[in-house]
Amino acid sequence: MLYTKEPLYNDVYWHKLLHFKSGESQIDDDSFFLSSNGKFSAKDEMEATLKAIEESDPKDINGTQCRYPARIRWLRENLPNREIKECRYLADNLKKFDFKSLYLVYTSSFMNSPASMVGHTFLRFDKDDKTPLLSYALNYSARIDKNSTIFSYAYNGIIGGFEGRYAIVPYYKMVKLYSDMEHRDMWEYKLDLTPKEIERVVLHMFEMQPFYSDYLFFNENCAYNLLWFIELARDDLRLVDKFDYITAPLDTIKELKRIGLICESIFRASKSTKIESIYHKIENKQIALKFLDRANLNIIKRLSQDEQHRILSLYFLKSKDDNISDILLYRSGLGQEKKDKIESTTNPLKSNRATKTALSYLNGELEIGMRVAYHDIYDVDYDFNEGSYISFFDIKATERRLNSLTLVDIDSLAKQDELYKPYSWGISFGLNRDRNDILEAELKLKGGKSFDFFDAMLSFEPTLGVRYRGETRLLLGYDISLMKSFENFKLGVLSSQSYGLKRETISKREAFVTYQILDNMALSFSILELGKRRTKRVGLFLYF
Repeated sequence: MLYTKEPLYNDVYWHKLLHFKSGESQIDDDSFFLSSNGKFSAKDEMEATLKAIEESDPKDINGTQCRYPARIRWLRENLPNREIKECRYLADNLKKFDFKSLYLVYTSSFMNSPASMVGHTFLRFDKDDKTPLLSYALNYSARIDKNSTIFSYAYNGIIGGFEGRYAIVPYYKMVKLYSDMEHRDMWEYKLDLTPKEIERVVLHMFEMQPFYSDYLFFNENCAYNLLWFIELARDDLRLVDKFDYITAPLDTIKELKRIGLICESIFRASKSTKIESIYHKIENKQIALKFLDRANLNIIKRLSQDEQHRILSLYFLKSKDDNISDILLYRSGLGQEKKDKIESTTNPLKSNRATKTALSYLNGELEIGMRVAYHDIYDVDYDFNEGSYISFFDIKATERRLNSLTLVDIDSLAKQDELYKPYSWGISFGLNRDRNDILEAELKLKGGKSFDFFDAMLSFEPTLGVRYRGETRLLLGYDISLMKSFENFKLGVLSSQSYGLKRETISKREAFVTYQILDNMALSFSILELGKRRTKRVGLFLYF
């Protein structure tokens, strides 16, 4: 019998084990189900599971008990009158993975990888908080063909053409990949869970590794699929239901904070952040740059001990030379190094949510705007996302007409300095009104340089544009921008100039200020000049 007071197969926890939502499982691998109708029927899957238990040997490593330890544990607890034995090897495995704490780790955005433009999350399991690098991570990511083009990549990412798979990885490898190689800062959020609750998550981790789900960039992504695991820690946790169309990694962390599940936050600086922090404290910067270039110890020997330590630390972080035994020996004779702790000035938890509604008043009309995701140039920046702008499906319209429809708008602006010379780049595609107030399609590509200008971001990018309205027109030009974010507001000046082959000239200038009045609310004011037409806009941004 599958019935107590209510049918057991209708229990919320059983549905969570099967990743059931809206009447079907979101696991797309047929081999996950023991019933041919298991993807759509929690009842059929339970009946098939109980039957398989009767026919399977707990000592068989490939048997039902060993393949589905989380299911078996839950069924044992809820069907005490049935003889259900656990996998013979489960106790030994749990002893090996005897974790005491669980962290959700967020890595900042990496604009050179489409799948990581809005950041990435994964789980970290700790036996000892004092040795995090010896911990294990549970990562969910898309399995991508190396021969994929940018167009097939985007297409498959939108329709779910990639397999999303779980993997257990040593945490130090994740740090090496994200912090050292991709130069992404990391925030580790400790979850308020007991070891017994963490064990529930571990059991599901064991059983999910062989199976896949369709990976979608916007919703069923890394952040979304990890929520299934966190939910299993407690019977009353319901997280997945909060996210239907857009699942931004930061929004999932905010939800965990809202329900009180985050009890601690730890910042792990990337290699580039460490380099910038050390370089900022060096007084003799020209000498430091000279040493980085020549690696001659005579260059720094006259400096103070602390200054030498900083320069040597900078060298070890930046150098790719393996033959540094002489420099290591010299540093060992300098005495104890005074290490400064690197703190993050902002926390991703303070950032805006991904979806935005804009209510604006311009030219005597009310304009309504809706941006599906994630962070655009008018939003207040934080240290971890300064210069990283990615906007999808941004529409602006009044009661009588469509003003613009931006399908995608990406800007990757990175400041140059003495140590790094990155390029800035961008791409946008959508419908915009021209100087004659006529709607036309526009594709725009740009690439150039960005600089520090009195602690503001100054960018110059040559542009290539293609516009279409009855005929195709090619335009060459440039974009210039100057932007600065403070704690609660942002100032910006934007200028765009384009020249067509038929002596067509398009000029656009804009100045704006955004003031964050609440966590999810901001005021905006801008002045826009398109040709000889000037528009003033006063708006309210609502983030949700």
